[in-house]
This record gives sequence, structure tokens and C-alpha cells, in this order.
Amino acid sequence: MWEFDDAVEVHSVFVDGIETPDQFLWRGRLWRVTALRSQWTETAVWWERGVIGPGAIHDPRAQRPAQSDVLPARIDAAMVAEACSAAVGVLDADWGPERTVFRVEAGSGRYGRRELFDLAHDPVSGRWQLERVTDR
Repeated sequence: MWEFDDAVEVHSVFVDGIETPDQFLWRGRLWRVTALRSQWTETAVWWERGVIGPGAIHDPRAQRPAQSDVLPARIDAAMVAEACSAAVGVLDADWGPERTVFRVEAGSGRYGRRELFDLAHDPVSGRWQLERVTDR
């Protein structure tokens, strides 16, 4: 299994009222979905949004900042990552609080080998992303 975070263009159709991928374009190749193997919804929890990694270490003995240096009520993940040298990265803020993942079997070309793909869809932004590819 290989893991990716590649944006993909997806043509979808509605099956039983659910938007389902029909074909997708990945790395210049058109893949046609032949079977939907499974589908699930992932919910982003607030503590996993924002900074990835340990971030800054809180030291209660450190001097309190002046009132002008106090962080705003809404913490912006990019601002935290910029201010904190220990941050490894920032989660993508374009994704909404939920996304649907489709595990599909797809093939490319007339006689192309079929593989399993995990395609994630954010219904808020309409964005699709390829997350995993599995050989069968």
C-alpha cells in the first residue's frame, strides 16, 4: 500500500442519493471506477486540526507576556506554525469538519490492471484527494 496526498479531478455520479466517484484523473492518467468496495465518513476532531508535531512547550515559570503579546481568541494554525519553530507542519485548512472516503477498484486503459484507491471527498469545498493505492 502506498499513501499519497494528491489532489485529483473526479467525475462523480449520484447513486442512491450519494455522490460517488465514477472516474478520476491522477498523474495524467484517466482511471475508471469499476466497483465501490467500501465507503465511510471521517470526522476531524478539533485537537487534530492545526499544528502537527509537538509545538511549543509550555513553561509555567516563564515570564507572562505583556497584554499586547497575548494571542488572539481565535488561533490561526499558520500563525502558530510560524511562531513555533518546533512545528513540523500544518494540517490543510481547506478541508471541512467531515469528509467521505471511498475505497474503489479502478482500472486505466482497456486492459489495464485494476487497483484499489482511497478517494477522500470534502462535501463543503467539493475537493477530492487520493489518499492510498493498494495493489491487489
